[in-house]
Amino acid sequence: MHTDSPHHRYFRAKEGHWRGKLRFEITDRQRLWASPLRWRDKWSMWSMALTSRRLSTLVLSTTVDYASQGGQNKVLHTTRMSNLGITLFRSQEAILLDDDGFSFQMTGTQAFFPRLGKSTAWTAHGAVAADHDGAVYHIPFFGVTIEQHTRMTPQGLEVIQTTPFSRANILLQWQRSLTA
Repeated sequence: MHTDSPHHRYFRAKEGHWRGKLRFEITDRQRLWASPLRWRDKWSMWSMALTSRRLSTLVLSTTVDYASQGGQNKVLHTTRMSNLGITLFRSQEAILLDDDGFSFQMTGTQAFFPRLGKSTAWTAHGAVAADHDGAVYHIPFFGVTIEQHTRMTPQGLEVIQTTPFSRANILLQWQRSLTA
């Protein structure tokens, strides 16, 4: 596969540590309560929305490692969501770049507070835009699927995540290289 394809260009440009404040809201309370989520997960989502609205202290930190295995069509990625320095969510993913130059598959594990030692395996998929400045991901989270849209802007990487009952907005800003 050509390393100048859109998905190679997209992930190579994102190499490093990223961080931004997360704004999370419940957009449809009735859909949340009617969803198949466990009661504990519904409460977690509701609490996350209240924390985001009242304190605005939710932070999302990610790393993108293209350099170590990108030439073999594999990108390593981590995510951590925290509140006042306490980890609420963390995940590790391997992103496998498909031969079409746009699509990718993801495999990973995710864990939620307070049981951060108990990880759940998951798979997801997505595709990079033809201009290589954005992507769409379909990611399992709390038993539902998040549709995540990313797009580079002059301010950083804009991330919008939606479910049938929620929305998150994050502006990730590049912090440093992986080797720093």
